[in-house]
Amino acid sequence: MTETLAPQAPRPGRARGRRWIPAAIAGVVALLIVVLVWNLFTGTLFFYNADEAIERRGELGDDRFTLQGTPVGCSIVEGSQGDEPVTAFTVSFGGALVDVVHRGEPAELFEGGTPVVLDGNWVNDAPGVVGFDGLADDGWYYSSDRMRVKHDNDYINDEEYEDRLEQAADAAASGDCAA
Repeated sequence: MTETLAPQAPRPGRARGRRWIPAAIAGVVALLIVVLVWNLFTGTLFFYNADEAIERRGELGDDRFTLQGTPVGCSIVEGSQGDEPVTAFTVSFGGALVDVVHRGEPAELFEGGTPVVLDGNWVNDAPGVVGFDGLADDGWYYSSDRMRVKHDNDYINDEEYEDRLEQAADAAASGDCAA
């Protein structure tokens, strides 16, 4: 069969019903951008150091926020607030003190002198924990329900490290479990 150079009928055009696909993709992308921006501005992606939290107490009100500070060792008290068991302590940062009442179990590595990050809100009242006077004693406390211990990645071996390795090797060789 030979092809002719005579004009032929045009090919059928694409269906016009698919014009909504680019609009739908643009809508989904716009929605994702809105959700991302919303999460960035409303999420607790940052924290206030104790001194900053005190400065912003008026604007923070009773909104939830994240607080960072270092617990003062002598202030840690296991007690109760009403019928609820709590851990009360004072954190310090930048020379400022914040009394904290934490509900729930403290973080596993919680101790005085090790920085913590807490989630909660300000309460304008005395802590009301028996045995806890608080070092800040300013009529406010931070009510926390989530605690994370901050630590760095610097793991420094102590001076006795080599001795302990030798003792462990000797104990493994002799089968002695007491070392």
